[in-house]
Amino acid sequence: MATTTRVLVLVPLMVLAVACGSDGDASDDASNDSGVVDDASGGSTDTTEPQEAAPEESAAEQAPAPESSGGGATLTLANGETFEFPTVLCSLESQMSAGSEILFTATSYDDPGLDITQFGDEGTITDVASISVYDGDFETLWEANSMFGAPVELTLDGSTILGTGSFLPGPDLMGESVEGEIVANC
Repeated sequence: MATTTRVLVLVPLMVLAVACGSDGDASDDASNDSGVVDDASGGSTDTTEPQEAAPEESAAEQAPAPESSGGGATLTLANGETFEFPTVLCSLESQMSAGSEILFTATSYDDPGLDITQFGDEGTITDVASISVYDGDFETLWEANSMFGAPVELTLDGSTILGTGSFLPGPDLMGESVEGEIVANC
């Protein structure tokens, strides 16, 4: 039993030593003070000058960074509840995100938080409009979502998102719906 335990302890250590070890040829992966690194193929790279990065498609090209707004948003429900969102981040130009076209969106990370999204007609999710209000633990408080069959209408008027919908109470989105109206100034 003691021999088996020693072998089980030594095998991972040997694998680690082999993976981190060197074959003794310091020129294969050596770096000298001149800023030149020699590689195993016999080539070398000057590390003193900044290397030009290969052009890559950035996430910002697919989903433009939201712009901050100064106006905030207000959701007014027919039951008398009103939610204020002092800070709203908006993206008002069409973009592809996660395989679906999003025409415009507004988000607030305040507590409570807000998400307004209008999907376009391309991609996996199409022609869906949603307005969600959630608490600090990201539990849904109220949601109007046309994907669930609720009537939701969102429009973009310049830099203002206007919307109406039938909101269901969260977190399970069951119960009686309440009509509501949202105005988000981006």
